[in-house]
Amino acid sequence: MKLSLIIPVYNVERYIEQCLASICQQLPYKNVEIIIVDDGSPDQAIAKAKRFLQQQPDDVRRQFKVVQQKNQGLSGARNTGIAEAKGEYVAFLDSDDYLNQNYFAQIFQGIESNADIIQFAVQRVDDAGNKIPFLHPMSKQGLHGIDRDILLELSNRSAWFAWLRVYKTSLFGHIRFPVGKNYEDAYTTPFLFFAAQTAYFSPEVLINYRINPTGITATKSRKNIDDLGGVPVFYLKHLAQHPELAASLIAISQSHIMDVLNVDGVAAAQRRWGALKTQIQQQKIQADVLRNRGNRLFLKYGVWFLLFDRSVRRLGLKK
Repeated sequence: MKLSLIIPVYNVERYIEQCLASICQQLPYKNVEIIIVDDGSPDQAIAKAKRFLQQQPDDVRRQFKVVQQKNQGLSGARNTGIAEAKGEYVAFLDSDDYLNQNYFAQIFQGIESNADIIQFAVQRVDDAGNKIPFLHPMSKQGLHGIDRDILLELSNRSAWFAWLRVYKTSLFGHIRFPVGKNYEDAYTTPFLFFAAQTAYFSPEVLINYRINPTGITATKSRKNIDDLGGVPVFYLKHLAQHPELAASLIAISQSHIMDVLNVDGVAAAQRRWGALKTQIQQQKIQADVLRNRGNRLFLKYGVWFLLFDRSVRRLGLKK
C-alpha cells in the first residue's frame, strides 16, 4: 500500500457526498486506501457516506474502510486514521472539503521522488462554487532537501494545515495530533518537517478548502482563543532547538492577541500580550527570521499596532 487518505467525519452530512465523489471519480487507483473515521458523528453523515459507497463499483468500494469511534475530536480521529493506515504515505482530507480531479496523479509524482513530505497548492471555495485563491506558491518547486531557508519560508507563511501535504507515515513515529486541542495541526505539522529530510513542492491546486461558517475554528469561542494561545507557548519550549519557529510563533501570537482584542477588549489583550512577550524576550530571536513586516511591527508595538491595523482595515484603506 502506497497511500492512505484519512477522512475524519463529524457533522458534515451536507458535504460528505461531494467529498467522496471527488475521490471516487479518480478510482480505482492502485495502492490507495481511503480511511473514513466516524468520530461519533451525531447527524446522518456516515449513513449518507455508506449509501453513496454502496452505489460505487466493487473495485472502488473495496478501497474504502470505515472506522467508528466515540467522539474524540479532529485530532483523535486523525490519530485513529494514522494507527489504521497501511500506506507508506499518509494524507488528510477534511470531510467538508473536496479534491481536484488530478489529486492522485500529482501526489504520485511526488511519491515517485521518494520525498518525505509532498506539499501542493489549494484554493478556497464557498457553497456557491466560487473559487478564491489561497496562499502564495512556495518559492521553490520540485524536490529539495529541507534546509534553513525552506523552514524559514514555511514558518513565515505559518500555514500548518495538515491536509496541505502528504507525509511518509514513518514521520509520525513519535508525533501525534494533541487530542482535545483545536488548531491541532499548528502543534504538529512543523515537527513533521523537522523530522523530515526532503520535501517535494508542487504548484498544482489539488484541494478545495471550503469556507464553512460552522467549521471547528470558524467561531471565536473561549476554547478556540485559548487553544490558539497555547501554540506560541508550546513553540517557546522548542525554540532553542528550532529557532526557525520564531516566525510562526510571532504570527500565531498576533492572531491570538487580535482574537482577544476583538472578543475581550484592549485591557485583556494588553495583559495577555504582556505575559507572552515577557517569555518571548527571554529568547534570542535571530534578526533574519521575521520576514513579514506586519509581524515585526506587532513584536515591536504589540496591541497598539493591532488597534491601528484594525482601524485601517475598517476604513477600507488596506487591501
